[in-house]
Amino acid sequence: MKYLLGLLSLTLLCLACTSNRTTSRPTLSVSIEPLKYLTQQITDNDFEINVLVPQGASPETFEPTATQMRKVAESSLYVDIGLLDFEINLAHAIQENMPSVQIVHLKEGISLITGEDSAAPDTDHSSHHHGVDPHIWTSPKCLKIMANTLYSALSRRYPDSTRYTSNYQILIQRIDSLDRTLVHLFEGRQTHFMIYHPALSYLARDYGLTQIALEDEGKEPSVDHIKQLIDSARRWQIPHILYQQQFSQSTVEALSRELGIKAVSVDPLGYDIEKNILEISQLIANP
Repeated sequence: MKYLLGLLSLTLLCLACTSNRTTSRPTLSVSIEPLKYLTQQITDNDFEINVLVPQGASPETFEPTATQMRKVAESSLYVDIGLLDFEINLAHAIQENMPSVQIVHLKEGISLITGEDSAAPDTDHSSHHHGVDPHIWTSPKCLKIMANTLYSALSRRYPDSTRYTSNYQILIQRIDSLDRTLVHLFEGRQTHFMIYHPALSYLARDYGLTQIALEDEGKEPSVDHIKQLIDSARRWQIPHILYQQQFSQSTVEALSRELGIKAVSVDPLGYDIEKNILEISQLIANP
């Protein structure tokens, strides 16, 4: 609640500072880098894209700056997942204080994973166990729905931009191609993979994989959980632990030494989400 009240005050201050602001291009705001990628694939360089969570930062602990909030206030659209904690707080602030900014939640139309859905015994221990897993952008099947939601919002807001339609169609063709590649890649396999923060739940669900997370409901693993991880890694002959640069590497390195397997960095929050999904999937399928 303190965070939200502070954010509302900051928003009002930023709004007061924007009246004389002019830019060479109109502004759109997005919550994370993969959404910037989707937006630019459809709109090319028509907009200045204000990304809230910077490269290398974690959405789990992120709070927007005054400069970022000012840019949000200047935006015609604010695009987010609609599931991350900071997004929910920010959406309230925008609705209360920035009525000209249209909010587009890309979660719409997606079958969401809840804690009960994702916490299979001895496999996936989700940090969002008591809520909804927000990492919808890590699966091409979800990404296609997200792209459609974004395109629909852009076409309603800018109906004269027919170029967006052809750009969107090209994007969908690429996502469909990526989907077919992953189906072929994982076909007929019983693939288990280990990752520090369970950011690949939708990829796992949509392509028949089993995600084994080091995090235990958002916390460092207990001694008992580490024993389970060791047993799982040996049982399924898992060759490496995936980890994201946004989270602590100390547990990963310790468990990597314990198991004698390699720790490999991945970046599901990186800009080029199509490329990142393919590289992560190839790493899982071809260790």
